[in-house]
Amino acid sequence: MENDFTIRLEGTTLYIYLGYELTSQNAPELQEALQQYRSQNITKMVFDATDLVYISSLGLRVVTYTYRKFGNSPKIEFVNCDKKIHEIFEITGFTNLINFVEDKARKEQSGVTDIKLQRKLNQLHQQQIDYFAANNDVVMYQMKLGQEDDD
Repeated sequence: MENDFTIRLEGTTLYIYLGYELTSQNAPELQEALQQYRSQNITKMVFDATDLVYISSLGLRVVTYTYRKFGNSPKIEFVNCDKKIHEIFEITGFTNLINFVEDKARKEQSGVTDIKLQRKLNQLHQQQIDYFAANNDVVMYQMKLGQEDDD
């Protein structure tokens, strides 16, 4: 998987633009990319989550990493965080560490709509099912309730 994120430093603020997902496939690359900014006296980190529809436990670890490993404990901000992802932050107790901001202009600028996000979420969900089936020797099929196997 490609990185699915971009990073930009502006003064002492670090902007991290996240793609559709932050998973075990791209979170390590993000964490490694963030390491080069540890000596930059970062006072604020802004995660633009406008496009983000899925975050794994490793993605959460990157957020913890930024909080703990940056010496002066920068303020962490999540912009346009999806409701379901915000719930994950609440459950894990991260809402005490993070400021959540709604930026409608940024949302409009990105061209992201709820329909586009739902389509991407459905696509990611199907990819996860396919990956699980392919890597776990599991045969997956759908049956209607009451339908019997033809074997």
